[in-house]
Amino acid sequence: MTAAASSPTEGPLEAYRALVQGLGGVDEWYDDDRVRPGQDLVTSAVGSIGLPGLLDARAESRRLVEDDGIRYGGLTDEVDRGRSWVIDPLPVVIGTEEWAALERGLHQRAELLQLVLDDLYGDRLLLRDRVIPAPVVLGHPDFVRAADGIAGQRLVVGATDLARDAGGRWTVMADKTAAPSGAGYAMANRRVTSRVLAEVHRDASLARLRGWFHTMAAALGSAARVDVDMPRVVLLSPGAGSETAYDQGFLATLLGFPLVEADDLSVRGGRLWIRSSARREEVDVVLRRVDADYCDPLELRSDSQLGIAGLVEATRRGSVRMANPLGAGVLENAGLVAFLPEVAHRLLGEDLLLPSATTWWCGDSPARSHVLANLDRLVVKPVARGPVLSARFGWELDAAGRDDLRREVEARPWAWVGQEPVPMSTAPVVTPGGLAPGRLVLRTFGVTDSEHHHVMPGGLARVNTDASSSLVSSMSGAIAKDVWVLSDDTAGVGGWRGAPPEAQPTLVRLQRRVAVAPRVADNLYWVGRYAERAEGTARLLRVADDLAADHAQRPGTPGATTMEVMVQAAAAVTGVQPVQGQGPVDHLRSMVGDVTRTGTVAHACHRLVLAAESVRDQLSQDIWHILSRLDRTLGRPPSPRAPLRPQLDNVLESLLAVAGVVHESMVRDQTWGFLDGGIRVERAQHTLALLRATLTSERPPVIDGQVTEAVLEASESIITHRRRTTSGEGPAWPLHSATSLLLLDGGNPRSVAFQVARLGEALRLAGDATLVDRCDALAALLDSLDLDELCAGDRAALGDALGTVGRALRDLSGELGTRYFGRKPPSRVLLGQWGGQR
Repeated sequence: MTAAASSPTEGPLEAYRALVQGLGGVDEWYDDDRVRPGQDLVTSAVGSIGLPGLLDARAESRRLVEDDGIRYGGLTDEVDRGRSWVIDPLPVVIGTEEWAALERGLHQRAELLQLVLDDLYGDRLLLRDRVIPAPVVLGHPDFVRAADGIAGQRLVVGATDLARDAGGRWTVMADKTAAPSGAGYAMANRRVTSRVLAEVHRDASLARLRGWFHTMAAALGSAARVDVDMPRVVLLSPGAGSETAYDQGFLATLLGFPLVEADDLSVRGGRLWIRSSARREEVDVVLRRVDADYCDPLELRSDSQLGIAGLVEATRRGSVRMANPLGAGVLENAGLVAFLPEVAHRLLGEDLLLPSATTWWCGDSPARSHVLANLDRLVVKPVARGPVLSARFGWELDAAGRDDLRREVEARPWAWVGQEPVPMSTAPVVTPGGLAPGRLVLRTFGVTDSEHHHVMPGGLARVNTDASSSLVSSMSGAIAKDVWVLSDDTAGVGGWRGAPPEAQPTLVRLQRRVAVAPRVADNLYWVGRYAERAEGTARLLRVADDLAADHAQRPGTPGATTMEVMVQAAAAVTGVQPVQGQGPVDHLRSMVGDVTRTGTVAHACHRLVLAAESVRDQLSQDIWHILSRLDRTLGRPPSPRAPLRPQLDNVLESLLAVAGVVHESMVRDQTWGFLDGGIRVERAQHTLALLRATLTSERPPVIDGQVTEAVLEASESIITHRRRTTSGEGPAWPLHSATSLLLLDGGNPRSVAFQVARLGEALRLAGDATLVDRCDALAALLDSLDLDELCAGDRAALGDALGTVGRALRDLSGELGTRYFGRKPPSRVLLGQWGGQR
């Protein structure tokens, strides 16, 4: 489906209407030649801004996505496996009455799925009475036998994928009950769309999303044991490498719950705890985004590094509740869909308000015969999701492909279902050529507290404009859309939906101060270190590049010698050594943009992003557009003949903005102590290394003076040096002035003494009296140093002092890591049976 080129007199609406009429089927905007009810909210805006306005909105949407760091796919140590999330600026609009009917169907479905879950892990009457064939459930990989009989198995969160059938009715495509993703993306879509269509959004009477997340937080808290007054809720993530890592981090921020990984948790005495060097904090509810079979290497997959040994036993004892329960993934079983209408009659005495696509389970012989006879027009799905088996669209297969599929179904009939295809409605997508129709799937979200089910008044819409594929999913590159639900309740449009007023005060009390887990402390520390490392390196390279621009073509001059000293110092500080035959200018360039080379500015910035992604819930949202801008700056290297200065200036501008956001946004608690401690350690070590590489060798006075001034400029202290020298406030000799300012002056924010004092303050926030004492001893050592002795003679005393302080600082940093950053050892698979017969 491609957009037709618009004629000069033909607007984007007319061109789009012609396209959808040619396609046939149901469209979200048009019913034949008429605009559907409620859609004029957007179509009138499109008609007024025209194609240029739409393209501007499309470009602005992409810029905002980049600035906010919205992505699908994860980050690894050196590889970016993700891609930017793509949001079409035009929302999907659903009218008040239509949404009310949809909500009723979703409420019913949530109730039904809860009853089915209770039965499958309880009395299993549905299996005994053969309402559902036993192989459909007991043979499914997401039926977790270890979870059988565990009480309190509430489906707190859920999602449902829907599409319109040929008659325009919403039809269920899939239920998501294991670890539903996408609620964070839905809010991200709303934030972007409301900015690119600001006037339309502001004037529209829409149901807002924010209150639903408050309701979700309350519902998760209500899942805890009744004897817990202030439940501790955490969101368990597979980590920054997860495909939906952004969604998880943003959701944790919206809910106000800590984002944790397996390394942050442990089970002791049948209870789940957050690990911390200071104290343990018991966890009452886990909102998991880790697949069930990876959650406990002791009772489930023994090779899992994503789970916590003993977690199943803790849930079995009832000390911790899981949302959603281990084993809830069995409800996503496509084989169940064939039997849900009868199950609804059995458990509810009702017809399904939201039908599913007509489905045949191939484990039943007549159903299998029907599916095999109609392979060319059916969707054939595996009953279990997974990377190996996927849905096949019979009409997209050639004869050989259908024969292969037939053999697969005949070999393992219980593992497959056939479904009537749902045509799916079309919705407009903004493309460079105009509006193009794409097939639409809507994901809705719901939460269930102790009494009610609450549906998010909106959702996540995804559109596929590739006519050659019938698959609509984020993994396949579908485009996202915001979902606007029209509301006639103007008093409650921006308010709290679903939670009764008396529940509101409990949300304030829901979370106590959380212990800082070693993984969080470690990543915060390295956020500070990598940000400071990138800044210090950029400042040093900027000075060296200025010298190279002035003196590289004048060998033998004092300026050229100073340049060589500073280039060699940069190599010593960063560890980036020149390759054979590489000149100083090329060597400086190699220290900037190579992300794979340790020591470069780009490498430090990439590691900064990795560390920040791992503690996204601890950092201000404002930091992400700065990091995005930093990534763009480093991704556009200057031409070979252009100076590095402009690029380094832009890098420093972004890094200073990061520092500003961090300093002005973080509460001065233990988390701040770790982050600021990283900054102080890195700046002190950088300064010590720079002084050691430049000022510990005697040189002719003219060169020594130039080198000293270059060091002061790279350390942001040249103005103070000049002011003090001319006013007589400081030492007259450049060496003495630089040593005083950068090593001993406790009032200079760039000095080693200042960093040691601030490090002591950070360690006090961490509550470690022993390390504070060591920091005080290091400060006393600096106070005892005599400036004249350090700068006398061959400067050996200066070199010795720098080495002594550097070793003490490294030891202090190492002890900090040992005390606070210790990770759990990786789980190891034990082969063979153990524990005897059961």
